[in-house]
Amino acid sequence: MDQRENGALLAEELSRDHELLLADSDEALEQDFDLCILDGRALDRLWELVKQRKAREHPTFLPVLMVTSRPGVKMITRHVWQSVDELIITPIEKPELRARVAILLRVRGLSLALRSRGEEARALAESLADRARDMEAQTTQLEAQTRELRWSAERLAERTLAAEEANRVKGQFLATMSHELRTPLNAIGGYAELMEMGLRGPVTAEQHADLLRIQASQRHLLGLINEVLNYAKLETGAVHFHLENVPAREVVASSESLVTPQAKAKGLLLEVTPCEEDVTVRADAEKLLQILANLLSNAIKFTERGGRVSLWCGISGDAVLFRVSDSGIGIPTDKLEEIFEPFVQVRSDLTRTAEGTGLGLAISRDLARGMAGELVAESVPGSGSTFTLTLPSGIPR
Repeated sequence: MDQRENGALLAEELSRDHELLLADSDEALEQDFDLCILDGRALDRLWELVKQRKAREHPTFLPVLMVTSRPGVKMITRHVWQSVDELIITPIEKPELRARVAILLRVRGLSLALRSRGEEARALAESLADRARDMEAQTTQLEAQTRELRWSAERLAERTLAAEEANRVKGQFLATMSHELRTPLNAIGGYAELMEMGLRGPVTAEQHADLLRIQASQRHLLGLINEVLNYAKLETGAVHFHLENVPAREVVASSESLVTPQAKAKGLLLEVTPCEEDVTVRADAEKLLQILANLLSNAIKFTERGGRVSLWCGISGDAVLFRVSDSGIGIPTDKLEEIFEPFVQVRSDLTRTAEGTGLGLAISRDLARGMAGELVAESVPGSGSTFTLTLPSGIPR
């Protein structure tokens, strides 16, 4: 200070509210502080260092307060004023001194807060820039994926159309071939029957047995062709359903009469539980009979001699249930859904003695669904299987 006594009084007054750092060396300007208080002579000597320190703090405000007497003001060069933010000319009242110091410190605090906010803003800006770059990269990646998906969708659409066309051609081919094969097979059956009846001349016992085998093989082959033809019709949508209220009891009785000879020939117990007389089912009677006959024939085919096959009919809510069960070889759990696929035979090693196309169950389920119903299977390998046909119940008669 210009006067040591005034400096001591100033330090005493400010130390009541602030932490002071008193220093006589130039190195004091390198330390951390929020307000620099200098007298005129010190500032005249250190103004370059003060200016450099303030430049390092920029844009943060570092206030410099000069305290001097009025005579001391005259010795300060104009360059010194560039480094001064506040001037106090002694003597000064204590409240004014505290107020000026408080104002400078408040401005310093606001400046530090702004710097912190600025750093946060810069960090946020950098983060947003990184996110923008990430989003741009993701957008580019999504665009590439979109183009790839569009290309895949176009290829899939082309393949779907090709598959549909191939399926249509296949259906037409199967239908045509089935018709073409049925004509000569019917002729074979007819001529064999004429010969077996002796209309073409007498036949020996051995010839009679051979003719019976020819007729049996002809009927079997004709049955296989009929299955293929029925499946082809379903595939091409050529099957039409005549839905009406059908007495369930009559259809069950008809299906029983169709398979009774098979069951007796194999030595099986055929148990039929008919529906109540007033139960009607909304269905196509011919196609319902076809499903039940197919289910019963399959059950007989895959049940060993001495086993049991049963047909049960009953009501469940608004539906009529037809349940065909057997004590046969059963179906593995993981194969239950596959058996409804066309041309699938789960146990081909066991079906060589009762050959088929593998279309019966596929046709039966399609027919069931065509009548707003469903066909499902349950089975325990080695203990038999149960097929349940569910159809809407008819209007009470």
